[in-house]
Amino acid sequence: MPRHRTLVDIGHRIMKRFQQLDLDVGEEFIIFAVHLLARDLRRGLLKTDLDKPTACAINAFVNSIVDSYVDPKDCTMANMKMAWVMKKGVTIDLQYVKSQYEEKFQIELQVLIDDILQYPETCNKLQLDQLFAKMQVFIVACYNLGSPKNHVLLKLTAQALNSVIGRSDLQNYVLKKKYHRMEYLQRLAATVGGIVIYNNDGPDGDRENVRSVVDDLEMAQKNTNAAFRASMEQAVKMRSLCQAAVDDLIHIDHKEETLTYGVPLGHMDRLNQYTLTYCMMHRCLTTLNESYESTQYLVEVEQKRYTCVVAKINDALSMRTAIDSELIFPHFVYLSQVWGNLNNYLSHIVELNKLREQVEALVVDDLITMAKDTISELQALSQRIKKPKICAFEERIEAVKDLQTDGNFCNLAKADIKEFCSLALTVTNGLLLPAQVTRKLCSNVDITFGFRDPRYARFAELRFEPFIAGLRRVIFNSANLALLFKLDDDLIAQELQDLIVEPPKQSDFNGQTEMVITNDLTPSNWINVTWNAWDYHRETIHLANIRQRQTHDTQTKVSYGQRNAQNQTYNTRQHM
Repeated sequence: MPRHRTLVDIGHRIMKRFQQLDLDVGEEFIIFAVHLLARDLRRGLLKTDLDKPTACAINAFVNSIVDSYVDPKDCTMANMKMAWVMKKGVTIDLQYVKSQYEEKFQIELQVLIDDILQYPETCNKLQLDQLFAKMQVFIVACYNLGSPKNHVLLKLTAQALNSVIGRSDLQNYVLKKKYHRMEYLQRLAATVGGIVIYNNDGPDGDRENVRSVVDDLEMAQKNTNAAFRASMEQAVKMRSLCQAAVDDLIHIDHKEETLTYGVPLGHMDRLNQYTLTYCMMHRCLTTLNESYESTQYLVEVEQKRYTCVVAKINDALSMRTAIDSELIFPHFVYLSQVWGNLNNYLSHIVELNKLREQVEALVVDDLITMAKDTISELQALSQRIKKPKICAFEERIEAVKDLQTDGNFCNLAKADIKEFCSLALTVTNGLLLPAQVTRKLCSNVDITFGFRDPRYARFAELRFEPFIAGLRRVIFNSANLALLFKLDDDLIAQELQDLIVEPPKQSDFNGQTEMVITNDLTPSNWINVTWNAWDYHRETIHLANIRQRQTHDTQTKVSYGQRNAQNQTYNTRQHM
């Protein structure tokens, strides 16, 4: 496909440019950027023929991508980078973080585990002392109780380990088979770890040497809540500021069905770029915050379990003269499991903060100053223009009629577009204004549209076909809008789907008949040829009925008593 080959060649040229600049850029991201930006009306290649591209257009497109990538103040590239962080940010999933941390942890501990299990059955006293010391390190590391090099923590662990298994009992441990020893080691570590955690709980705990994951979680949640709140408030503030400025520069009359503006829409699109960036930032942070709130709820549940099991241990230990190890040890094992879950939740919160910091770093502080300067510039320009331009809604919708797009109307069902006024988006070619009401205009597809006023929705309902056609072209011909509404993957997948080449229905090889006559419509063959599909169906049913009525030779002979006829005798008829 010429179009795809052109985009692949552009991607290779851009990667060479980055190599010359000594920049380490992922090739997968460049392919993503090239395929998406090529569809952009303002910065893409829609105005050229990609089947026969010109060298000037290709060079300009390559230069624009390279320049925008190295420029931290480019809004479109910032949006693409934020979208890429969210696509590749697999650590947003709690289960993924848990599995990755546990896998990494097991790899690091495997050397110590193998060292513990390698002791022979005939251990001397020195070897038993080494085994006892290595068990302490294993327990401390296994449940993240603190630094394995902390001698105070190791001493506390040794005391807890002595209360469960003494040095004299270690000889019985090493006599077990290896797979039994591994199972016993894990159960022993859970019990001793629970004892250390329990002894450190409360006001008398040694906070300097023994780590408290509960306190760490409280501090992490406090800092994370403050960070998310500050970033989201700033994004909302800047988004509202830019939208209010755009709203002052245009006037949409629902009665006359006209759009009035003094400043050209191309100039207002510069300001709209900042609106898009802060909207994108807010949506990324909202997704991360939702994942964080889900983990925060799990932390609250686990902390209640932690408090409950500590209370049960306190009740069991209140009668020390009647205590039984089989009664108390399972509580320590459960406490260790709860402690491990809290550590996993803390790890997930840490990873979410890393993603948040990556998103925030992509929206530099200079964009705030640039957005405010653009607002002042457009307001001054608006005052100098005495005669504004008035356009009808139909005229604005017709202006995008010739734009071609791969996007399907049904793709909009996946997008969250109800936050913005769809009519303003259509007639202004992409300007984002907040919506006040929502409507479902199409009963066949579950799409919720946003409008600034119910009367705007009425216009869209009465002229649904041209309205939805214009909205679709505006969204799918803007890289920023496709990223904001998470439609970028659908657009790229649509193009790659066109590359699938169907295999030929007929093989061409040397033994094939040179000339095959298909649909021979001579009078002798015309009786079996029809262009009506229902005639084909009737003919198929007729042939099937004939097939069902056919009889096989064996069945016929049995029916007439002729099977094995050579072994049968017949009485001859006596003639008188």
